[in-house]
Amino acid sequence: MFYAGCPNQQWFKKSLLSFNTALLIALALLVLSTAIFSLTFSLPAAIYTIITLCMLLLGTLPFFTRYTAPLKSVRSRGTGLTRDESYTTFKAHWWLKTIGATLISFPFALFTSSLISLLFLSNTPLDVKSQFLMWLIVPFWLTPISLIFFAKKPWLPLALLSLITLFEFSVLQVLG
Repeated sequence: MFYAGCPNQQWFKKSLLSFNTALLIALALLVLSTAIFSLTFSLPAAIYTIITLCMLLLGTLPFFTRYTAPLKSVRSRGTGLTRDESYTTFKAHWWLKTIGATLISFPFALFTSSLISLLFLSNTPLDVKSQFLMWLIVPFWLTPISLIFFAKKPWLPLALLSLITLFEFSVLQVLG
């Protein structure tokens, strides 16, 4: 749902949903799937499973368009994708997106897993908690790296991720 509402998607000629509507539907499905998984698994295992599935889907979903027939080309011998007028002025920012998201999302992942440890896993045995938190860092680190490529301009998502990371750090300083 999130990808279908993203302005950069290339499966449909135009977005089926607005970005905000797709985001709300995706968040509702995320909460619903976490609740369903928590009926079978423990809540931390359900959260970890959902985050890992989201990370894998958001990382691989853009590549699924390579396996379908491309949309009609604007030019007769083009790449096969329909491009709008912003194509000539659009700059990809691949390096900024990759390096920025990698560097900012790693402390975000560490701080998020630390907050989860402090707030929700206080009664969990240390060996189970350490393994869970170790594996929880990976989806929290790679999910923002996948999400940054949905943005046309990376400055706003990187700034928001930086603010969230600073907020988490300050909460950890207060609680710790």
